[in-house]
Amino acid sequence: MSRKRFLGGTAAGKLGFCTAWAVDDHDSGREWVETVDVSMPVAGLADELCDKRIIHVSDLHCSRTVSERYLDKCVERVNQLDGDIVVLTGDYITHDFNGTYRQIAIDLIGKIKSRFGVYACLGNHDYGIGSVIRSRRGDLLEYLTEGMRDKGVKLLRNESVQVDVEGKPLWFVGLGDLWASDFNPDKAYSGIDKSQTAITLVHNPKSANHLKHYHSHAIMSGHTHGVQHPLAGAYEAIGKPKYHAGMYQVHGKQLYVNRGLGRLGQLVCSPRPEITVATLQPAIKDE
Repeated sequence: MSRKRFLGGTAAGKLGFCTAWAVDDHDSGREWVETVDVSMPVAGLADELCDKRIIHVSDLHCSRTVSERYLDKCVERVNQLDGDIVVLTGDYITHDFNGTYRQIAIDLIGKIKSRFGVYACLGNHDYGIGSVIRSRRGDLLEYLTEGMRDKGVKLLRNESVQVDVEGKPLWFVGLGDLWASDFNPDKAYSGIDKSQTAITLVHNPKSANHLKHYHSHAIMSGHTHGVQHPLAGAYEAIGKPKYHAGMYQVHGKQLYVNRGLGRLGQLVCSPRPEITVATLQPAIKDE
């Protein structure tokens, strides 16, 4: 890729617009999308689950400002990473008043490949503008959820699923969105075997504050796009931390906040979009 082309794609990304230029030349390092490798320590992890790689994608925001070609290239990159499991943590479209972009998002997500499946939860934008005023919410949401399920994606809306990985159980719990008033952890965790490893998928990282008493070793989320609250330090000082990107400890659980792939088209200095590769590792006990 030419330097001019790379800088053009980077500038567009900084301003909140995602083009195919952002993910064109991974080998040279000239790529706006960043692949982030993290270790995910889990207490009591079975040997068969150790070193399993979970590819985490969030916030596609398929829309006028996030091109289909860009997202298609991101999906290619996800498949090249050859993860054991892929998880998606919501906001597959932006607003999408008439459902125009939902089929595009469904088709893109349907291209994702994984040995042990693709698991997903919903984000606030996926409910449509009706997530606030509740109009047409059911129709548009059903179109998205049924479409994803038809593509083989296990969409978890306040429910859980047990996955067989090399003969060992691994639970995924998917929660509805906090802002959309569709957040029901009592229902979501009701069938969990508390002796087994469980990972939670939830769009809004603030949801982790409500999961103290639920069985989960790790929480994976998105929503923030990596933008740090200007008063983050002050909130931290009074015990109300703001989770903007990366790994946190919340009530004894690992919380990872993915910066997302898409943008809202806002004229802000946007951090780099992200594909996360989380490798499961046994937690080291304190001596």
